[in-house]
Amino acid sequence: MSEKNDVWKNITTSLQSHISRSDYKTWFSQTYLKKLDQKSAILEVPNKFVASWIRDNYVNEIQTYIKKNLNILPEIRFTYIKPKTSQLSPKYETIKASSVSLTHLNPSYTFTNFVTANSNRYAYNLALQAANKPSDHYNPLYLFSKLGLGKTHLLSAIGLHLLSSNPSINVRYFSIDRFCTDFSLAKKNRKLSEFRRNYRNLDLIMLDDIHLISGRKKSQEELIFLFNLFYESRKQIVVAGKKPPTQISKLLPQLRSRLEWGILSEIQPPSQKTKMKIIEKKAKEENLHIPDDVIFFLANTINDIKTLTQYLISLQTYTSLYQREIDMSIVKSVIKNRFLSKTNIYDIQKVTAEHFNISLSELISNKKGHKFSYPRHIAMYFCRNLTYLPYKKIGEAFGNKNHTTVIHAVKHIEKDKKLKKRSVMEDINKLNSLLS
Repeated sequence: MSEKNDVWKNITTSLQSHISRSDYKTWFSQTYLKKLDQKSAILEVPNKFVASWIRDNYVNEIQTYIKKNLNILPEIRFTYIKPKTSQLSPKYETIKASSVSLTHLNPSYTFTNFVTANSNRYAYNLALQAANKPSDHYNPLYLFSKLGLGKTHLLSAIGLHLLSSNPSINVRYFSIDRFCTDFSLAKKNRKLSEFRRNYRNLDLIMLDDIHLISGRKKSQEELIFLFNLFYESRKQIVVAGKKPPTQISKLLPQLRSRLEWGILSEIQPPSQKTKMKIIEKKAKEENLHIPDDVIFFLANTINDIKTLTQYLISLQTYTSLYQREIDMSIVKSVIKNRFLSKTNIYDIQKVTAEHFNISLSELISNKKGHKFSYPRHIAMYFCRNLTYLPYKKIGEAFGNKNHTTVIHAVKHIEKDKKLKKRSVMEDINKLNSLLS
């Protein structure tokens, strides 16, 4: 039909009247009506993610307009614009480990293994757009949700996506606690110029847990300086937190306005169906056979993705240690021990010290040597996995140790578990039974 260009122009004009400018720019600025006849209307879009979003949110409106004005009801189909060579592909590529380690990114958090659903698809597509064309559409990109719904995963995916195209690009992921700590140390040691130079040299920055900057006036002022620098240099900023800027207390108005410069997206809790898909995907990745009734039970019992993942790790450890297949009795036993436990840090420290035949004061001391450091690592691991307290709080309970010490300890034990070190597995199993 020769009038297809006019039809599409009228459709997009109608859409612009009731959707935001940023939404229109994201989903329709590079979308065209390629073909229109009685059977089909073919839309040319940049990629499958734009197609998916239009299909889920705008197809009915497009069909209604065509029906009303042309008296036909074609099927809406999609074709993809051939990407330019400089554009990143959604496919995750291999990245050197050395590149990733310096960024503080999690190499397992990629776009490829992020399970999308209605609850998170908008945030996912915004993150992908930010990775494909940093600072072109929205700066900063601000993601917020309750704990464990995938914010950190998307932040990491953006950085890894950029590194896959250009390993020399300078990206960093920081928790806001890390930013504030680095800033305080730089001020104390009179190294502010060096601190600012380190951030100025970055091409992209990802700040997690932004809500924790509440009340930290000096750090907020420094972050405003950083935002101005990045914004003027057209460098991408990605921010994540538990709340939108309007709900963060004790936040300087200048910082609040900068956090709202770009686009905000809330990630909703996953549906039952989505949680089941996540369990199936992660079980397949770990070569775990999980019966359908167990999958349904887990999806119905656990609300956030982070906890689901942690629980599957527990199941994997249990089955590898005892060489047993997963069934409902095992699942209910482990879930009771892991998620319904009333165990506190003191209980864990006391039981661990007794198990390894050392004193409580030795466990939380700074004594080196395997006799003391290994039990300390094990105790920190259990504190993190049974109480879910922040690393900082756990560190305070172990003689005011730095949160990075706790992170190192937990990762060390998790690595030994992954390698299936028998002595470590036996200690974990024994302590599990003592603490249950």
